[in-house]
Amino acid sequence: MAIRGSLRGRNGNTHRIVDPLLEGAREAGAETEEVFLVERDIKHCRGCFGCWGKTPGKCVINDEMPGLIDPFLESDYVGLGAPVYSMYMTGLLKDFMDRLLPLATPHIRKSADGAFYHNGRIKRCPRVFCVANCGFLGEHNFDMLKAMVVQMSPVLEVYCNCGEALCDAEAAAIPAISEFYDALRQAGKEIVTGGRVSEETVRRIHAELMSDEEYMARANQHWDEEIGRAESQS
Repeated sequence: MAIRGSLRGRNGNTHRIVDPLLEGAREAGAETEEVFLVERDIKHCRGCFGCWGKTPGKCVINDEMPGLIDPFLESDYVGLGAPVYSMYMTGLLKDFMDRLLPLATPHIRKSADGAFYHNGRIKRCPRVFCVANCGFLGEHNFDMLKAMVVQMSPVLEVYCNCGEALCDAEAAAIPAISEFYDALRQAGKEIVTGGRVSEETVRRIHAELMSDEEYMARANQHWDEEIGRAESQS
């Protein structure tokens, strides 16, 4: 199951990254389901804790979220598609994550290593993989997201800095981007057949798509053209 948190939905770069991964999973025999949160009515968590007291295990909000809980729990793997907005996941995906609160119980526990947690109401959770992209350059765009994802012991993390290059018709022909998609398909196959992704496939996924200088030149040219069109129409 792939949960897409992009505001662009089916036109987003997150979709372009997740698609080949799911394609590889299907080639290996998996059944896949895609959820575009922008197309769903999922409201903010109210912080009322009704799901812990008034209606234990069930959210008091009447929207589409309850219909996603069973498919989520029945999945072997759930992918979180997270374009980076302001150094973190989008509000859409954060709302989805917050609304999983009914799966936990209210009582606080302490583990042997000193960590605190809530017991779950469920016997098993799906394993998680994360796919994130950012239109900006640099090494720290995903730091906050990584800090959250690592708590889930993900089977795969994909972090793509040059996300906007994936929707550029000319850039899409660059061999490195074609190799990127091939590696994602391979990762999907490996998750299904072996429950893990090889170090070689991870290396291929995170190979440089284009140089910083080339990406900056393409991005700045794009925005010069966009601003020019806006000025000419004003």
